[in-house]
Amino acid sequence: MLLAYREAGGTHPVLLLHDGGHGTPLIDALARHGDGLEANVLPLAVNELTQVGLEAVIGAFAHGAAAVRFLLRAKPRHGVTGLLQTIVMAETILAGLGFEGRRVATIETDDPDKLADQLTGIGPLAGLDNPATFRTVGKRGDLLRFGLSELHRLAPKPVDVIALPEGAPIGAITVDTGGCTLCLSCVSACPTGALRADPERPVLKFVEDACVQCGLCQSTCPEKVITLTPQIDFRARRAQAQVIKEEEPALCVRCGTPFGVKSTIDRIATKLEGHHWMYPTGDRRTEALRMCADCRVIVMSEQQFDPIQDVPERAPPRTTDDYLRQRENKD
Repeated sequence: MLLAYREAGGTHPVLLLHDGGHGTPLIDALARHGDGLEANVLPLAVNELTQVGLEAVIGAFAHGAAAVRFLLRAKPRHGVTGLLQTIVMAETILAGLGFEGRRVATIETDDPDKLADQLTGIGPLAGLDNPATFRTVGKRGDLLRFGLSELHRLAPKPVDVIALPEGAPIGAITVDTGGCTLCLSCVSACPTGALRADPERPVLKFVEDACVQCGLCQSTCPEKVITLTPQIDFRARRAQAQVIKEEEPALCVRCGTPFGVKSTIDRIATKLEGHHWMYPTGDRRTEALRMCADCRVIVMSEQQFDPIQDVPERAPPRTTDDYLRQRENKD
């Protein structure tokens, strides 16, 4: 619709999104009893306004829209929090790319005259001179990423990074590498594959273009060293996986097979040797900590390690008779 409007010679298009139950009768009333919509206002009916996502708004501006307005009831019948969050994110992105003025907003009215007044008050806002022409077909996430890429390419003042408000579905993560043990719990929890591991080496990688800021990695991390950073990095679409942390693998002292993170194995061995009854200083069992799972079993079987050897003797359980006897002795 936006492309056809521009091909017909239209300028400064304002996309008016509305539903059929409220918006259509209001626009009809304005046409019947008033002057109707301005020539540059393009009404588009949708099933439910709160279902319109950020990808639709960004796509509209990439296709040349100068402004987008959502026509709501004066008193909405249900919550519009999600829609308002979408508007805030869209405004942040557009302002960061150099689009001046209030580009995305709501019009909350049941009066056709007030609708006309608010549309007239938008003023002539400039759209893109050479808008994109891509087809808006595909998944929401793919449409959003491609729409942002096209909008950034055509924007008045393109920048590399734009900070977004909390709750945005786009962003990066910050990891305190000093506290990260490369347990890779976050990799298992990530539903989009933004966090990745390498089967050959202990390494944690991150693909920002795939992150949806769900927070599962942050909640799963046992060390609590992951922080979400809502932002748009337009370089991330072309970037390869970023290495967040990489360490030397632990090699089995018996067969040389890599089986873990060397720093973690060394830390565990240091904490246990001489500080736990199962691992006295210089004992052969300490060496087993530095072996892979297969060699550990073989060595324990060959040398007949007794896992309960040198276990401190436990005190016998106390019974009711013991308590009664103790009471009698006091008397």
